[in-house]
Amino acid sequence: MNLCLHQVALLFTLISIALMFTKTHSLGVSGKPQYKVNLSLTQEEATPLITKIEEAKKTALAMIPKDKKQKESDDPYYNELDSEGQETGRVIFKFKMNAEINTKDGRKIDIAPKLFDAKGVLLNECDDIWGGSILRVSAELVPYYVAAVGAGVSLRLKAAQIIELKTGGGADASSYGFSATEGFTAPTETTTSSEFSDDDEDF
Repeated sequence: MNLCLHQVALLFTLISIALMFTKTHSLGVSGKPQYKVNLSLTQEEATPLITKIEEAKKTALAMIPKDKKQKESDDPYYNELDSEGQETGRVIFKFKMNAEINTKDGRKIDIAPKLFDAKGVLLNECDDIWGGSILRVSAELVPYYVAAVGAGVSLRLKAAQIIELKTGGGADASSYGFSATEGFTAPTETTTSSEFSDDDEDF
């Protein structure tokens, strides 16, 4: 089942920099490095996708062998919390894609999701994508059963369209979930006058 999510706020990503963290940190259940994107949607935007996930979960549960205990893995989404642990009314969805595949002849091939700009042009290179970026994401719902974690649904990342790009130098406080509040304020830089007065000039 394919799906496309429109203009959702990007929280965290390894999309163009899969090895931004070490392979140990980014390993998935498969033991392979992964591209990961967490996207924040409003409850209204999230409801149709949650419905599709729950439908796909039925297929996953049917994959459990009859002699095995019914066990479900974690859902690929959760309610967003603010800094005080209160729900914000938004839902975060976790998309991922293995960054490599193994061929039948034993070769290991690197793969990556396709990236497009706002005009739909395929990007061969892209600056690092940071929190606060706005993306459209193409993904596939994949029901699965793994004995170690149970039955569940994976949101398999396929491609992303960058509507608004935030890079490392362009991220602001809101990109990290911060807003203005009372407290410490950094001093404002002021322009100092020249160390020489007009009287010191030679001409």
